[in-house]
Amino acid sequence: MSAIDFETMSLQEARENLDFLVKFVVQNKRRVEIATSDGEHCVLISKADLDSLEKAITILSDSDSFKDVCSSLNQLVAATSSSAMA
Repeated sequence: MSAIDFETMSLQEARENLDFLVKFVVQNKRRVEIATSDGEHCVLISKADLDSLEKAITILSDSDSFKDVCSSLNQLVAATSSSAMA
């Protein structure tokens, strides 16, 4: 699924069509972006999609590659912080 699969609607539209939206998201494996009038956004996704994303994050976060990236980032932050303090 790509970002172009998003449907976007206002909070008012989502509120008025919540039952339909839930069925649409679950049955079509799509996501819906909901925007408030003050510019905040959230995304409605199915429980199955959330579970899949959480599983992927868990798998990736337990990998050696992820640990290597974290270690590299920590070293970069430490080097940047110490040079900024000098």
